[in-house]
Amino acid sequence: MIEQLLLRVPMKAWRWLLLAALAFMTLAGVYLGIRFKNNLFFALPLVVVVVLAVVYDYKQIFYLMIFCIPWSMQVELAGGNAIDFFSEPFMLLFLAIFLLQVLAGNQFKWKGKLYPFHIIIFLILFWTLITTITSHHPDRSIKFLFAKLWYFASFVYLAEKIFDQPKDVKRLFWTFLLPLLIVIIIITVKHAAEGFTFEASHNVPFPLFSNAVGYSATLALILPWAFLARKWYSPKTLEWYFLNIAIFVILMGILFAYKRGGWLITAALPVIYFLIRIKLFDKFVYGAVIVALIGVAYLLYNNNYYYFAPNYASTIWHEGDLSGHLNATLDGTEISAAERFYRWVAAKNMVADMPLVGSGPSSFNQVYKEYADGAFRTYVSDNPEQSTTHNYFLMTFAEQGFPGGILFLGLCLFMLLKGYHFYHKIEDPERKNILMMVLLSYITILFHSLLNEFIEIDKVGPMFWMCLVLIHKSEVWHEKALKTR
Repeated sequence: MIEQLLLRVPMKAWRWLLLAALAFMTLAGVYLGIRFKNNLFFALPLVVVVVLAVVYDYKQIFYLMIFCIPWSMQVELAGGNAIDFFSEPFMLLFLAIFLLQVLAGNQFKWKGKLYPFHIIIFLILFWTLITTITSHHPDRSIKFLFAKLWYFASFVYLAEKIFDQPKDVKRLFWTFLLPLLIVIIIITVKHAAEGFTFEASHNVPFPLFSNAVGYSATLALILPWAFLARKWYSPKTLEWYFLNIAIFVILMGILFAYKRGGWLITAALPVIYFLIRIKLFDKFVYGAVIVALIGVAYLLYNNNYYYFAPNYASTIWHEGDLSGHLNATLDGTEISAAERFYRWVAAKNMVADMPLVGSGPSSFNQVYKEYADGAFRTYVSDNPEQSTTHNYFLMTFAEQGFPGGILFLGLCLFMLLKGYHFYHKIEDPERKNILMMVLLSYITILFHSLLNEFIEIDKVGPMFWMCLVLIHKSEVWHEKALKTR
């Protein structure tokens, strides 16, 4: 009834009402700014304009958020909280837009096909809610749940609407690449001032990145995009030359980040590309899963994992010594690898004790020391920096039990293999190329998730979820193409 009445209001009347609202907010902002001597009130008209822009076309605001992600940095708030500024305020805005659409009945007026992707995402969110309710630390879990909500709202539900055709993917790429290149140059100049030393590499990405590992992971995920985007342009055009320079800058950033994971996955990308092209990638994935299961079974059998317990005295960090750092890695005496075993064993014990619902989202740091095994302790096990499991999949099992862990792992493997199979079904060269770059980028994130938890940081997490959306959209575009034949 109300909706019908609103539709009867002439468009000219709506324009006058909007102008009147803007005029009122302008006057109110000026008055409040003078009255309370606070310049923030003068921004009220701008807020109205932004809200109106978002209501009518949030696509432009979405790309503005993508542009801001490489620049974002963590800002401490009162009460020990922190926010990634500028990215998280945008995510909150898109969560509000999503909720408004739900209330208006627009989000779930589903007219198309319901895909397994949608169902698994819903189940992941539902189980996160359940494990938040049963959490050992509900305050932390509630924050995690809200963060998951604004990630899903921004980079899954609304992104699925925004990425309507391949040209939207190109815009996403350029919007993320250009500011990231500037960030790489800034960090490289800072590093050059320190002589490109191994020791300095850990801190130069701060404050744009919390550490060099996240910096290296971000560069690795954008590299396949930059490399394959050259196919969009004719050789020796301005864009083609620019992308070649961008590839060099990205590779330089990965090299001087001095991170083993970044080096390894960068070296592996051509091999993975080749396996996908010759239709052997699925066999490689199945083989890797089988090897992983056999490895886990071996470690658990008769507690064989104790063979990998580090020597407390000889396990050290080779500060400033890259060759010593690499040699220690090969010898099994490098501190970060040894500390990972300490966390992984604690996570294994948590899963054994709380197999159904886990300890609760974002609670690993508060719980794991109760389950830690002293045989794996290192001299950094006090963990003053509050790092977590160093394996996103294992962390999910520990915090959300077997249902949560299997749902997330299942989503990752299902979408990986779906993307691979559709790559060989798609005939359109442009969409085929887009799917290849998305798959390779997605694989770099999965690789880093075996050793870290970057899916929850604003430089990597958005790209992870958007890669999933684009794999899903590749299927949707393929089905539409078949119908139009």
